[in-house]
Amino acid sequence: MSSENIRPRLVLLVALSLFAIIAVRLFHWQVAQSSSLRKVAENQVVKESRTLGERGKIFASQGELLVGNTTLFHLMLDKNLSTATDQQLVDKLAPLLVERDLKDQETSQSAKVKEELLAQNTQYLLERVNLDSTWVRLASRLDRELKTKVEKLKLSELYFEAYQARFYPEASMAAHVTGFVGKNEAGEDTGYFGIEGALDKELSQTAKTNRFLTDALGNLLGGENTLNSQSLNGRDVVLTIRRDVQYLLEQGLKRGLVSYGATAGEIIVLEPKSGAILGLAAWPNYDQHKYYDFDPSWYKNPTLANLYEPGSTFKILTVAAGIDAGAITPETVCPNCAKPRKIGKYTIRTWNDEYHPEITVHDALALSDNVAMIFVAETMGKDTLVNYLHQFGIGEPIDLDLQEDASTPFPEKWGAIELATSAFGQGISTTSLQMTRAIGAIANQGIMMKPKILQTVIDHQAQREILIPSQEVRRVVSAKTAQTVTEMMVNSAKHGEAQWLFKDTHTIAGKTGTSQIPIAGGYKPDATIASFIGFAPADNPQFVMLIKLVEPTSSPWAAETAAPLWYSIAEKLFLLLNVSPDSSFASAQEIN
Repeated sequence: MSSENIRPRLVLLVALSLFAIIAVRLFHWQVAQSSSLRKVAENQVVKESRTLGERGKIFASQGELLVGNTTLFHLMLDKNLSTATDQQLVDKLAPLLVERDLKDQETSQSAKVKEELLAQNTQYLLERVNLDSTWVRLASRLDRELKTKVEKLKLSELYFEAYQARFYPEASMAAHVTGFVGKNEAGEDTGYFGIEGALDKELSQTAKTNRFLTDALGNLLGGENTLNSQSLNGRDVVLTIRRDVQYLLEQGLKRGLVSYGATAGEIIVLEPKSGAILGLAAWPNYDQHKYYDFDPSWYKNPTLANLYEPGSTFKILTVAAGIDAGAITPETVCPNCAKPRKIGKYTIRTWNDEYHPEITVHDALALSDNVAMIFVAETMGKDTLVNYLHQFGIGEPIDLDLQEDASTPFPEKWGAIELATSAFGQGISTTSLQMTRAIGAIANQGIMMKPKILQTVIDHQAQREILIPSQEVRRVVSAKTAQTVTEMMVNSAKHGEAQWLFKDTHTIAGKTGTSQIPIAGGYKPDATIASFIGFAPADNPQFVMLIKLVEPTSSPWAAETAAPLWYSIAEKLFLLLNVSPDSSFASAQEIN
C-alpha cells in the first residue's frame, strides 16, 4: 500500500482515537463524576449561613420569667497572630477573669479572695496558652461587659465565639421545678431534671441553614435561595407556679429549717379543685446556673423522688377508707383501745403511751391514736384498705411534667403486722406529692385531680398557645365521706396535738404526722420526720399544703415544728390568694 493511501487512514485513526478519548473523558466528568463536580461548582457560587433559634423560656403563672437565655462568649487565642508573650498575655487577662468569678460566684470581695482567684486564673491561663494547639479556648462565661474590656486590650491574637446560655432572673428560685441545662456526651445542650429534663424536646431550639447563589465575585444571583429554612425557637412554657407563692414557700422553709434545726424540708401548695401546683419548695436546694458546684444528689426533686413513711397524716386515708366502705362511722367505739396492742411478737403503743378505753373514731383521729387506727383497719379488712390506698394513688406515679416522676413501691406482703402499722402510716412508703394528691381528693369532695405544673405551652412555629386543662383522675370516696372526714380533720386541728395554733380567722382542716425514719434493720434512733398537711378554708378549700421537716432537733414532734410553720405560712397565703376570713369571724369583728 502506498504512503499516499496510508496517510489518510492514519489521520482518520488518530481522529477516531482522539474522539474516543474525549468521549470517555466526557462520560467520566459528566456522568461518573457529575455529583462531585456539581458540589465543587456549588461551593464556588453557593454560600451558607447557619443560625440557631433560642431554647424555650420558662415563665411563672403570671408571666414572670423564671428561665431565659443570654449570649455569652468563649475567649479564644490564635497563636499565629501573637503580638505578646505568653506571660504578658496572662498578666493582662487574669485580673479581668477575677472580675468574672467575683460576679459569677457572688463571693466575698476581700483582698484575700481576690488574691486567691488571681493566682488560680493565672495558673489556669498559663496552662491553656502552653497547649500544643494553634487555636485555644482561654476562658468561657464572658458577658458583654467583660468582652468589651478584653477588646480594649487590643490584642489581635484574641477573638470571641458567641454561645447561648440559660440565665435566671429570679436566681435559684424553683430550681427543683425548672431543672437545668448541661451538656450531653456529644457536647450538645441538654435539659436535665425538672421541666428542662422532662420537656427537653419541646424546649429545644432548631437550626436554620440559609444558602445563597452568588456569582464569581460573591454577588447574589436572583435573590436568596433558602434550603432547610425551618426556623423554630423552642416552645415556651408557662407554669402553674405563682412567683409570690414560690417566694413565700422558699423563704418560709429556710426560716423553718433554721428555727427547728432540720436537715431537709419540703413544702407543697396545691389547688385542690384544679390540681394546679401553686408552689413547691425543697431543701437542700441548688443554683441552676452553677449546678456543677453542687452535690448531684440535690438535683432530684425530693417531693417526687424521696420515699418516706408518712406517719399520722396517713390516718386520714385509713379513716376515710373505713367510713366510705361502711365499716365504721365517726361515732364507732373502739372496743380494745384501753392498752397497747400485741400482734405476734410485736407490741404497738400510742405515740404518748396514753390509752383511751371506748374512744370513738372521731376522737381517735384528733388524738392520733395508733391503737384505734389498727381497729379501723382490722374492721374493714386488708383487701378493702389496700383497694382504697390504690384509689388514693399511693404507689402510683403523679404523671407530672417533671423528669423525676415515677411509680413508688407498694407493699406486697399484707400480714397482720403490716396491716396494723400501715393503718397509722408506718411500714408503708409514699412521697410528699402522693400524699398531697390524696388529701386533695378529700378537699375536693372526694374527687382526685391530676396534679399539674404546666399552665400553657407557647408554640412559636404554629403561632398558638396551648392551654393545659385540668384533668379529673377518678372519684375516690363519696362527697358525703369527704365532708365527714373534713369535719374530723377540723376537729383534729382544733383539739389535736397542735390545737394551740388554731385560729378563728379561717377554719382549717389538718393533721400532724410524726414518723420514724427507716434504716437497714429498723429505724434511726432519736430521729423523726415531722409533717403537717391541711387545707383551708375547710368549707371551700383554696389550697392544700404539706410541710415536711426531716430530723428537726428542736423537737421531734410535728405539733411543735411542722405545724407552727404551716400556720405561719398559711396566714400569708390567705393574703396572697385573697381568701376572705370565715363569715363567723367577720361578723364578730363587725360587732366589736
